[in-house]
Amino acid sequence: MESSYVLSSRVFSGIMSTLCLLFVILFSFSACAKEENASLPKVADYDSDAVSAERKNLKLGVVSGPYGDMFMEAIFPFLKKKGYKVELVYYNDFIRPNLAMAEKEVDLNMFQHSRYLNDFKFDRDLDLMPIVEIPTASMGIFSKRYQSINSLGRGITVSIPDDNTNLSRALRVLNAANVITLDPSIDMARAAVKDIISNPYRIQFTLVAAQNLVRSLDTVDASVINGNFAISGGLNLASALYNEVLNEGYVNIIAVRTEDLGQQFVRDIIDIAYLPEYVNMMMDTRGKYAGFQRPRYFYDIAKKGR
Repeated sequence: MESSYVLSSRVFSGIMSTLCLLFVILFSFSACAKEENASLPKVADYDSDAVSAERKNLKLGVVSGPYGDMFMEAIFPFLKKKGYKVELVYYNDFIRPNLAMAEKEVDLNMFQHSRYLNDFKFDRDLDLMPIVEIPTASMGIFSKRYQSINSLGRGITVSIPDDNTNLSRALRVLNAANVITLDPSIDMARAAVKDIISNPYRIQFTLVAAQNLVRSLDTVDASVINGNFAISGGLNLASALYNEVLNEGYVNIIAVRTEDLGQQFVRDIIDIAYLPEYVNMMMDTRGKYAGFQRPRYFYDIAKKGR
């Protein structure tokens, strides 16, 4: 009986050791994945022999703002020549478009930056990927009560987005505008209200869903608003008290399901995004999107075209 007990104990101990090792490996992999920055594929990344059968009828998920129009005006004409049809599907928030794509309600979406996509897909275990960057309306500080940053009063109320990614972004915008000071030792991508070390205007923050920030201007002194919602709400980006300069990871992207990376429509969209005709259209200083921040690769293509 004693030898049997010792053997069983050893077996149990061995099983537990194996399970612990598996847990450590899985945890380490998950942690690494969480920190991964999704890289954008290029046409050269695809083996033409591996491209899947064509899907010609596409559904594009968008939110209120300029990006649905941008796609239909700048990208769709090139797709149409290749025989594609595109239907826009509108959503009222930043959450549903990614869930809808994961559920195959739409084929691609165009509303978010890669930082937001990364956070969202890892938090919800979704297989989504960015494929190309697009011109982006930057975040801005808007007010109906003040005409400049320097005229802001003390004890004001400022509304900012309630989702973690854009809340951090809004705080960085306020920091860059010298309205607040964030602790320089923190990870700025994860900045929170608790990380403010100087608040000379004694700002009281109100958290509001991003799509409702324009409406909040009637009840607060100022608001930090995503560019797409500012435009859809009738605001002029040039009227902002301060406009964000976008850092890497905060330029908007077109995203698809990871399983669709081999689809011909993905390859065709990436191909169009690198066409000089498309880039020059979006770089037009007198055009509709002149105030948008352009992806870095636009400038490389524009230089080659000179």
